[in-house]
Amino acid sequence: MRKNLTLSIVIISLILNVSISVFAKWDKSRDGDLDIYIRSVFFVNENKGWAVGDSGTVLSTSNGGAKWDVLQVSEIKVSSDVYADLYDVHFIDEKNGWACGDIFKGTGVIISTKDGGKRWDRQVSGVPTALYGIFFIDAKNGWAVGGNGTILATQDGGVKWTPLAQGRANANIGEGDPGFWDIQFVTPLKGWVVGENGTIKMTTDGGKTWVAQKCETDSNLSAVKFVNENVGWAVGEGGVIVATIDGGKTWSIQNSGLSEEWFYGVDFVSEQEGFVVGDYSTILHTTDGGKTWKVERSGKTKGIEKVTIYDISAPKPNVAYAVAQWGLVLKYNP
Repeated sequence: MRKNLTLSIVIISLILNVSISVFAKWDKSRDGDLDIYIRSVFFVNENKGWAVGDSGTVLSTSNGGAKWDVLQVSEIKVSSDVYADLYDVHFIDEKNGWACGDIFKGTGVIISTKDGGKRWDRQVSGVPTALYGIFFIDAKNGWAVGGNGTILATQDGGVKWTPLAQGRANANIGEGDPGFWDIQFVTPLKGWVVGENGTIKMTTDGGKTWVAQKCETDSNLSAVKFVNENVGWAVGEGGVIVATIDGGKTWSIQNSGLSEEWFYGVDFVSEQEGFVVGDYSTILHTTDGGKTWKVERSGKTKGIEKVTIYDISAPKPNVAYAVAQWGLVLKYNP
């Protein structure tokens, strides 16, 4: 009896150790002490990063998340206590970056910085709809996407934004509802957008024309990530992950093992290693290109707070940051 009891204690201890080792991989870089959601995060290296969210909020760090500065961008202040919400942020280096969002889901907002986020200037989007994703390939050429199938492009760093044709999502979108949710380019000419009802479109001419790519899901797609011209992933509603190894000629579903969660963010550091984040504090990790996905954090586990994680940035192997509700920032600790 005593042997059995001892064996049981050892087994329970091993199980507990395994659980702790799984969920100890993500430490708090910043407490969730804000009354807002942080929607997007971008790091240019292991130390320098930014995150944006509701009420014109911009978080920034220059020491790998040891300290985060909080700023409300005055240039998008609507009234005495109302600011535009920001949904996505992208930097090309430590100085030059852009963010996008909207004011009451009625006016597309774009802001830019040339000094690493100390000062932000508002740019004219020219569209009456929310902007959910923004991407720049260099200091001049960038794109933004949003509601009603909106795709904008600039060739002068955002001084002028021009709407692009043939950018419609599959759905007949109502005013203020999302059409496209994310965009990425791998060259100045080649890029992808993702959005509602499994929409994936590709361009090979900088956005002048867009071609729909067949996808094995009609779930809404929130985010896209390519590591080169051929290999990429898109994630979204209902735990869906789709992947391509031929530039989008074919997209196949990968088994996330989850079906209730909505995935909002994805990032890969190579063709093999990447992360996905979403509802219920979920963080998935793969080291084999998505053939298998491991749950590294989940709010369904006792002791883990139940928040929505909206985005993740992994600037290099063994370095990643995830952002969530209430200003919570998590740092990967392998």
